[in-house]
Amino acid sequence: MPTGTVDYLGVGAIHPTSTKPDHPQPLGVAGFAAAAAAAPLPCVAIGGITTADVAALKAAGAAGVAVVSAICAAADPAAAARQLAAQWN
Repeated sequence: MPTGTVDYLGVGAIHPTSTKPDHPQPLGVAGFAAAAAAAPLPCVAIGGITTADVAALKAAGAAGVAVVSAICAAADPAAAARQLAAQWN
């Protein structure tokens, strides 16, 4: 693959997730940290992430987090997005 074709890697699943029922064995934060440390590109954590995971994933080397259920399944999606962003910042 030519250099610059891929900007980042999506690494997960961090936890089991209903959005991808065929996900691989969940990595957890420690597994993500090991994968991110070995990767040649920035890594974005994905898969079953909640607000409670964000700070630990950032500390583990995540360049970002990708979420679906934490926002879409929330009673107040806008508030959920704000909470996720606040945990990142």
